[in-house]
Amino acid sequence: MRRWVVVWLVLPLLLGFQQQQLVNRERMTELFLQLVQIDSGSENEAEIGRFVADLLKQIGADEVLVDNASEKLGGTGGNVFARFKGTAPAPPVLLSAHLDTVAPTRGIRIIKTETEIKTDGTTILGADNKAGIALIIEAIRTLREHNLPCPPIEVVFTVREEKGLLGAKVFDKTKLRARYGFVVDGAGKPGDLIVGSPTHFRFEVTFIGKSAHAGVEPEKGINAIVMAAEAISAMKWGRLDEDTTANVGVIEGGQAMNVVPDKCKVVGEFRSHDPKRVESLLAEWKDICERVAQKFGGKVEFSAEKSFDAVQLSPDEPIVKAAMKAVESLGLKPNLKRMGGGTDGNVFVAHGIRCLVLPTGGENYHSPSERLVLADFYAMGEILVRALVELAEKSGSGQ
Repeated sequence: MRRWVVVWLVLPLLLGFQQQQLVNRERMTELFLQLVQIDSGSENEAEIGRFVADLLKQIGADEVLVDNASEKLGGTGGNVFARFKGTAPAPPVLLSAHLDTVAPTRGIRIIKTETEIKTDGTTILGADNKAGIALIIEAIRTLREHNLPCPPIEVVFTVREEKGLLGAKVFDKTKLRARYGFVVDGAGKPGDLIVGSPTHFRFEVTFIGKSAHAGVEPEKGINAIVMAAEAISAMKWGRLDEDTTANVGVIEGGQAMNVVPDKCKVVGEFRSHDPKRVESLLAEWKDICERVAQKFGGKVEFSAEKSFDAVQLSPDEPIVKAAMKAVESLGLKPNLKRMGGGTDGNVFVAHGIRCLVLPTGGENYHSPSERLVLADFYAMGEILVRALVELAEKSGSGQ
């Protein structure tokens, strides 16, 4: 009987939490609109960095700094770091998004309706990742204003993410005490929780032949473009299996139509959720290039660089369990999924910080048809707040 009494006392509180709107939707939307008016493409993150650093101070951060990333990477601006005290005896949590956009947004023209925010199609919107910034700042405001239990929070807004996670790579990660976190930079719908991303390698191959007059004495030349073409045709590209993709993205070579080209550069990538698979493909591709060059009597220069390591989170990890609970509190079903791209989370995971990637409510990223679906944006705000509360409460209860 006593057990049923406890249930009847707690149930109304749980239902009230489920039905309550916690985030300030108007304020979150207004912040997003302010952010997208600040151009932060083309390695130009100084202005938006100053804006968010000032805002983090205004909402009560105990520490805010902007690092010297631009001195190492070029461009302007640095990673923004902030620290907030928690209200529960819980481990600190990292919240991260990036400041840069894939293309400039100068002259952006916004179209806002009751259901979405987009542009007139002449620029991208920049929801990737300014929606993530707005979600993180609103979550912190909401936790503090409602006096909700929350863990200590560490915020990192990075530069040059779209250039290869560069800001996160040069950020001084010894400043971070968090061992898990949320990277708010994913595509998908509310309920989607991104627990996996692939290992990524970038390769650059230069085939070296011999130039000659194409009409007078072509037999004296060695055509580097033909070498590249034969090598490419000998390799499989596209989606190779459910874990793996391969792509040739750039081909550069030749000087004129009547000159046998002596150089041809090929740039591409391999991605796989299976690290051994991607390394095997890289070795296979290198072997093909060398054999083709030898066949033609030419040479090849081959280089490859790992951009990031794969991430795979378990459903039993605290950060995943908290996010699943938050999703369920909205009456949604959690959907654990993998993504084909990388985020700053890959860099933080390599440093020992287990990061779950959350969607932002945006769609059609990296294109002029990009838009922010407001219902999804607001739902992700609720999920982020509730996940942080869940982390604080579970740590406080010793679970």
